[in-house]
Amino acid sequence: MISIALDLSNKQKKTSIDYIGSVTFPSGYIEHLIKGLDYTSFLPFIMTKPNRMFFIYWQPFRENSLSLEYLSDLRLRLVHKYYVGDAMKVTDLRIEDFREKEVYVFSGHWENEKDRLKGVFETLAFKHNNFLVLFDISTTEKDPKGKAMQELRNIRSTLEIV
Repeated sequence: MISIALDLSNKQKKTSIDYIGSVTFPSGYIEHLIKGLDYTSFLPFIMTKPNRMFFIYWQPFRENSLSLEYLSDLRLRLVHKYYVGDAMKVTDLRIEDFREKEVYVFSGHWENEKDRLKGVFETLAFKHNNFLVLFDISTTEKDPKGKAMQELRNIRSTLEIV
């Protein structure tokens, strides 16, 4: 089950996902849902000016799910489904510790010629329970160290894994 709680006094929202965890973010982020698509295991949020987006995705974990080839292909399939026209180029892959888990972080640049947008992204992937979990952040800023990406990294840092 998925729930979203609004904390008006702190101007924040908290999304909780059974078996995965929760994440807290500014209340200005809205759910980015497109009619007719399945959001059973994909939760996208967006804030504009500049565009800041993050999504959480989960699926059953399979052998070899944590390879760059599989993860970049999976992210590409997700953005083609939910953000039509996006293309991406991975420029970095590293393994880090996050919440006592080994996580794969891959990042790079994305572009959408149809919408005339481009920017940077960073995807964190890890195994949790029997799930492969992706936490993706992206912005139309071109600087991976810019304010928008820092805000998104701060949101990602609130991820509490259950």
